[in-house]
Amino acid sequence: MKKFKKTAGIILKHKNEVLLCKRSPQKSLPNVWSIPSGHMEEGESPGQSAIREFYEETNIEIDTKIDLVGIIDKFENNGVKRGAMFVFLKNINSKETPNLEEAKDGFEHSECKYFTLEELPEQKQNKDLIQLIKKILK
Repeated sequence: MKKFKKTAGIILKHKNEVLLCKRSPQKSLPNVWSIPSGHMEEGESPGQSAIREFYEETNIEIDTKIDLVGIIDKFENNGVKRGAMFVFLKNINSKETPNLEEAKDGFEHSECKYFTLEELPEQKQNKDLIQLIKKILK
């Protein structure tokens, strides 16, 4: 039996834009735009995990004031639930740019950029996340 995987990530929002990062070709979900996120470690809360993963992947520090905006269930091809992603929102006043070269796990992404509602990528791999982001940007 496969282990139930819990992940957490942060949608970083500046005015009418959100930060997405493109997964590196050699990582899971290659070349897919997503939020910086990753697996929760033993004893970590979803919020702690989201903040840690965001920093490790972008080199941007987030204070603890983040809001849970959704939980996205992940399913196997046969319909069996295999995990959940806790999605948090952080509104910022000034746009911060990730430094992938300085970030501990910056190699997990090939690039990062801010998207408006009209610019959001349409992709089947992260459709539930993109739908959540669309609601936030409306």
